[in-house]
Amino acid sequence: MKKFYKIAEAGTAPGGYVVRLDGKPVRTPLKNLILLDSKALAEAIATEWAAQGGEIKPATMPLTQLANTMIDKAKGDDRDEMNAQLLGYGGSDLVCYFATHPTPLVKLHQEYWTPLVDWMKEKYGIAFETISGIQYHQQSDECLEKLQKLIENLSPEDFTVVQAAAATTGSVVIALALLEGKLSPEEACRAACVDELFQLKTWGEDAEARKRVDIIHSELKSIMQFRDLLKS
Repeated sequence: MKKFYKIAEAGTAPGGYVVRLDGKPVRTPLKNLILLDSKALAEAIATEWAAQGGEIKPATMPLTQLANTMIDKAKGDDRDEMNAQLLGYGGSDLVCYFATHPTPLVKLHQEYWTPLVDWMKEKYGIAFETISGIQYHQQSDECLEKLQKLIENLSPEDFTVVQAAAATTGSVVIALALLEGKLSPEEACRAACVDELFQLKTWGEDAEARKRVDIIHSELKSIMQFRDLLKS
C-alpha cells in the first residue's frame, strides 16, 4: 500500500489516546478505533507510521500489529478461539521435550528449561510433565485445566503479549515467563533457540539458522516493548 498521509501523530480522544494520520484516527483491520490507555504506546505507534517511506510495510510496524490483535481479537469475538490455540501450545510445549543426545545439548535443555518448568509449578501450580525425545506426550487433565483457566483469566493486554510470544517461541511457558519479567527477550530467545544456538556453536555459522534466531529475538524485543509501553 502506498503511503497516503504526511503527518502521523499521537493525540487524546474520549477514553484514552489515539494515533492520527493527517488528523484522521487510525483504525484496525476490522475498522475498530485504536484507542489506548497508554500515551507512550500511542506515541510509539505514531512513530512507526511516521517512519514509513513511500510504501507502507506492516512488517516494520510490530507495535501497530500487536495493538490491532489486542483490539480486534483479544478484546473481540475471536478470544475463545485464540484461548484454545494458546492452550494448544501448552499441550505440546517446547520446554517439555528434552533431547536424548548429544550430552552437551541434553545439559543445555536441562539448564534452560528445567527452571522454567519448576517456575510454572511454583507460581501457578501447573505441573508440566517432561520427557526425553520428540514423541508427543499428553499433559495431564489437571495441568491443562489449570492452564486453560490461567489463559482465560488473562487481561486482553496480557493475553496479547502471551499469545504473540507463544506463537514466536512455540512455548506458552516461555511466553508467560516473558510476560512476568522472569525472562528478558534475550533470555527468552536463548530458551526458545537452544537447538539452533547449539548447532551454530558446534558446527559454525549457518545463514538460515542465524536468521531464525535473529527474527525470534527481534520479535520478542518488540513484544516486550509493547508490554512495557502498556504499563507506562
